[in-house]
Amino acid sequence: MTIVVLAISIAYVVMAVLLLSMGLTSRFAWWIKGVVIVVTSAFFIESFFATQSLLGWPGTGRLPHRFQLLWTRVVEPDPKVGDPGAIYLWVEELDENNVPSGVPRSYKLRYTPPLADRSNKAKDEIMAGNPQEGTASDLESDDSTRMDAKLDELNGPNRPQTGLSNIEIEMLRQAQQIEFRPLSGIPLPPKN
Repeated sequence: MTIVVLAISIAYVVMAVLLLSMGLTSRFAWWIKGVVIVVTSAFFIESFFATQSLLGWPGTGRLPHRFQLLWTRVVEPDPKVGDPGAIYLWVEELDENNVPSGVPRSYKLRYTPPLADRSNKAKDEIMAGNPQEGTASDLESDDSTRMDAKLDELNGPNRPQTGLSNIEIEMLRQAQQIEFRPLSGIPLPPKN
């Protein structure tokens, strides 16, 4: 993956040099040339952040619907340094026959005590030699309604000091329900 990141960086440098060399000798106004230089420089920064996922940083997107849990790590919140904590899962997507895809992926989830407990229990089962399957589903409509009511109560005029910002509350509304259980076997065809 380092070669890919290096190739992308070299490609941006070559394109920037070509663009700037053509732009500096052109008859465009000086302010147009300045805007082109700033925009080109912004793409260097954007390419750096866009290629972080190529370097192995955990994804923050949605988990697959069904997956085999390979490992988990729970980082507890630390209020002293303002760290909200996180739960890292290493998973492989499962197909309809319970066969792993063979492409593990790392995910970073928001820390919640119930998910941390379930993750630690699943890790203990993996350490005991019992593979774990996970399911990630969107919150059901009635569960979502109950969660909306509870979050609105936390966000109301008599709001207690929960430490949740509006962005964090919106992230909780969009959260997935994640459950772990022993990995099901591969379904075999019926025998005669």
